[in-house]
Amino acid sequence: MPRPARATAVPAILPAPLPSRLRLVRGLAAGRALCAAATSFAAPAIGKQPVSFPCQQVQCAGELWMPPAQANGAKPALIVMAHGFGALKEWGLPAFAERFVQAGHAVMLFDYRGFGASGGQPRRVVDGEAHVQDWLSAVDAMARRTDIDTKRIGIWGSSYSGGHVLKVAAQRPGIVKAVSAQVPFVNGLSSSLLFPLKYQPLAGFYALRDMLRSDTEAPLYVPTIAPNAFAALICAECDAGYRKLVPAGQEGENKVAARVFLTLPFYNPGNAAKDIQAPVLIVAAENDGLIPVAKVREVAATLKQGEYLELKGADHFSPYTGPVFEQVVARQTAFFKAKMAP
Repeated sequence: MPRPARATAVPAILPAPLPSRLRLVRGLAAGRALCAAATSFAAPAIGKQPVSFPCQQVQCAGELWMPPAQANGAKPALIVMAHGFGALKEWGLPAFAERFVQAGHAVMLFDYRGFGASGGQPRRVVDGEAHVQDWLSAVDAMARRTDIDTKRIGIWGSSYSGGHVLKVAAQRPGIVKAVSAQVPFVNGLSSSLLFPLKYQPLAGFYALRDMLRSDTEAPLYVPTIAPNAFAALICAECDAGYRKLVPAGQEGENKVAARVFLTLPFYNPGNAAKDIQAPVLIVAAENDGLIPVAKVREVAATLKQGEYLELKGADHFSPYTGPVFEQVVARQTAFFKAKMAP
């Protein structure tokens, strides 16, 4: 084509692209809006409401998460959740709860007596048997609700509470229909033997001093974790793993009453596994620095209806974040959907 003809045509077509670009921008904006609307439609907002229930002489605080109402009016199954050693319900549990609710389950997360917004004195006393009593109170309270399917109640625990749920399921066979125990504490002696020998005399000293305090005195506290120093939890992954669970502003909760050193070695929730009637999913970590995986395998072998997943190369805190979290939460969600189907 000759050059002069080309040059003459340019002024005639220069103004034309502006409306086209505007149409393109508007089209993209509309597309994004449609995508946002589609995403919003696919994942409706989760309904959350505070709940409380009696735990012995005080009230335990929790939060009930409800999925969107079903068109046929069916009530959702419920999963009760609570945390492990010295931790609060906000520490890493909402990520799991969100997935369970997205799958159509209701979830109730709660804190033990003396922790978080729950009542009770003294504060921050880790006591396995007392925590189990709070679990039983929580399950019993949820079984009386009218907005969930009380014939489909499951329980989820991790670490210390992974052991608690084994005892709770054995004691509530008529209520608990499915159990998920993640990196569960199963035997006090085996876990205590992993505690560094150099710190054992100090642990005993602090525990005795705490036990000698009167009921009107605050407990003698020790740090839950401390880098390269004495603490209640000591393992290669403990400091970094525990810290990543704690939300900003709650770092001051890094303490537990020292008396736990006297009770933990004698707490053996894994002994209850053989008495559980409901299906149980146990998720263990191959390189767990707090809970010997060999003991978890032994407990899993005693279950009547057991599923066992061992995470290769994972440590105690691996299930809470990253690709391991995705693997674990997918397996737990599928387990609850299958075992608590209508």
